[in-house]
Amino acid sequence: MSTQQALREPPQTATQSADASSDAGSLPLLNLASGREAVLEYFENTWALTEQLFSSLASDEAYYVRPYHKTRHPLVFYYAHPVCFYVNKMLVSGLIDKPVNQEFELLFETGVDEMNWDDLHEGEQDVWPALDQVRQYRDAVYELVREVIRTHPSLDKPITMASPAWSLAMGFEHERIHLETSSVLIRELPLEYVKEPDVWPDWLTAPAAQNYEPVEGADYPTNELLEVAPTRVSLGKPHGWPTFGWDNEYGQDQREVNSFQASKFLISNGEYFRFVKAGGYEQRRYWSESGWGWRQFRNVKWPTFWVQDGPAGSHRYKLRTTFSEIPMQWSWPAVVNYYEAKAYCAWLTEQDEAKMPYRLLQESEHLAIRDPALSAAIDFEPGAAEQIDLDSVMACGTVPAINHNLRYGSEGAVDALHANEQGFHDTFGNVWQWCEDPFHPLPEFKIHPFYTDFSTPCFDGEHQMILGGSFISTGDEASIWSRFHFRPHFFQHAGFRVVLDTGAAGKKGDKYDTDELVNQYLLFHFGSQAEQQDEALAKRIEFPSVVNLIDRTVELMNQFAPRRLRALDLGCAVGRSTFELARTFDSVVGLDYSDAFIDAAEHLRQQRSMEYKRWDTGAHHTRLKASIDERIDRERIGFVQGDAANLAGAPMVQNNEQYDAILLSNLMCRLSAPAHCLQQFTESDRYLKSGGILVISSPNTWMAQYTDPVNFLDGADSAETLAALGECLPGFELLHEEDLPFMIREHRRKYEYIVAQVSVWRKL
Repeated sequence: MSTQQALREPPQTATQSADASSDAGSLPLLNLASGREAVLEYFENTWALTEQLFSSLASDEAYYVRPYHKTRHPLVFYYAHPVCFYVNKMLVSGLIDKPVNQEFELLFETGVDEMNWDDLHEGEQDVWPALDQVRQYRDAVYELVREVIRTHPSLDKPITMASPAWSLAMGFEHERIHLETSSVLIRELPLEYVKEPDVWPDWLTAPAAQNYEPVEGADYPTNELLEVAPTRVSLGKPHGWPTFGWDNEYGQDQREVNSFQASKFLISNGEYFRFVKAGGYEQRRYWSESGWGWRQFRNVKWPTFWVQDGPAGSHRYKLRTTFSEIPMQWSWPAVVNYYEAKAYCAWLTEQDEAKMPYRLLQESEHLAIRDPALSAAIDFEPGAAEQIDLDSVMACGTVPAINHNLRYGSEGAVDALHANEQGFHDTFGNVWQWCEDPFHPLPEFKIHPFYTDFSTPCFDGEHQMILGGSFISTGDEASIWSRFHFRPHFFQHAGFRVVLDTGAAGKKGDKYDTDELVNQYLLFHFGSQAEQQDEALAKRIEFPSVVNLIDRTVELMNQFAPRRLRALDLGCAVGRSTFELARTFDSVVGLDYSDAFIDAAEHLRQQRSMEYKRWDTGAHHTRLKASIDERIDRERIGFVQGDAANLAGAPMVQNNEQYDAILLSNLMCRLSAPAHCLQQFTESDRYLKSGGILVISSPNTWMAQYTDPVNFLDGADSAETLAALGECLPGFELLHEEDLPFMIREHRRKYEYIVAQVSVWRKL
């Protein structure tokens, strides 16, 4: 079968519906137990898809045009890179014993994974060989792979991870990854270099006529939040599942998911247009620190695939698809990067005056919104055909409503396909979905020896997970097991849906949202010793000798922090510790669950002073003023309302810049899930750098109204309590521990005398 025949004449499969073009269709994901002929057919289909995609380049020159952002190689590299990958991996596995073209296999081996949006690839551009040479190289490797598949004895039996033929399956799925990433680079090329391929699937939804003023409910669907009940999800691809998987897919994990609400549809261009038109790209407050840096560096004012179609400020746009420019499709999902998705969430929080901030899905929540039947795949038993069919990219029966595996030729309307059993549209396919989670391994993760650096370099807190696949995700990328990732400024066929926390809302209560308590904490944080005591009583009695809690915990942060670049103050209350840390740290974020506390702290940051009342007794009050030292640089500080046990949902914290030191002050025994809070610092380096420290101060006042007793980090004495804390911090060492007495005044004759247990932990 020729390359072109493999593309134009694929067998009729479940991935091709009666109402969609099958000319450029992808075969189902390869079942590794299907035999030699199925392996050959899948390889030829993989190769043919690449050839068809690159046939969209209008000239040889198009192969050598550098991307406008200069953070990727020109397309000639991606035309040859998957080919040299076949050769190099077959050499590693022993399927072949000599290279095809060693010069090419070194030149095209490694791509560019830029460290940041301004880490431009400024290498020489004349290193690339002529296109005819690249095509000859591709032809030679094509025949070599076909010959290996036809003759190598390792394909006489099903392919497993231990088989040399695993390297072939790895090559197929690697090429399919680059089918998608290359399509994004083509989408970024000027139109003069691109043409519509002769063969490509039809639209999911036919493009609508141009409209510059979209109307909700007419031009794009009205979105709504659907409630998801608390659940428990399992992650990890079974080792016996008969398809190729990347190393990060394997392992086992169980995660508790609190109740939450998620948008029924992916966020559409019409919804995102409101953010653009409101000046969202011009407002610093919606963006993380890194996100704002990227936005300024690129000078972006709307999504990258929106094309301005009028004078500046007119907000008239068309849409760039992979191969063409069409009228703006308001009902299609907004294709944006992680920074843009998070900025939209911050803006929507402000627009809706939401009590809890909008955020993106977490990986566990993406599993929770999938069809419940998919959970049965976790318990896969070899040979169970009905379980294999749960993964729609392998299904041989009726095709479910999913826009992936090149069933259609682009993303389409967010309401075009049927909802799943839980009411959500596009949980898989159409476009990828950005997640809050940094890319991370599952427990029991193991590197595969054929590709030792596929995942591990990206477990760095610098890569965000994307889940669900897109219209052009094929093979393993489109499977229920895929766990992919990109840097937050990277463009993929990726969008997002929004989430609101509901599980923790009932835990908040009124205690931390009263003016009375704000006044009390302003006195505790900013009042002098004389102001906190009573002058008349001080002459008659001796007040207990106590230490200033804030001064001491800040002192410990400064003493043990390995660097003083970034600090995070969890449970910051009205913010004095945050302000004090800004004397020595370059950047400090203060977070608290109470809107009232954060409002007071932000007022102080902006105005530098704030009047408050000290309750004396009965109806008697004294007016006092909290003031910020002029020597403190308030521009170093940010305050955010959020849940310390869910930092992924907190604007400003989730900016992919790790912290050197984190303070948790009198916080742990007021959390519903204290162990989950600490797990955020143990399961990845997203928030706390290696060598970074946690300073934990807690009175250990565990109460059922805040924390379920089964979640108490408690012990019979101080040593047992400290040990319970240490069990939640694997990979940390205890540097320091002390008892710290302090007092909080309620009125002139009533004080809380508290002895906090303070500990300092270093991440190894």
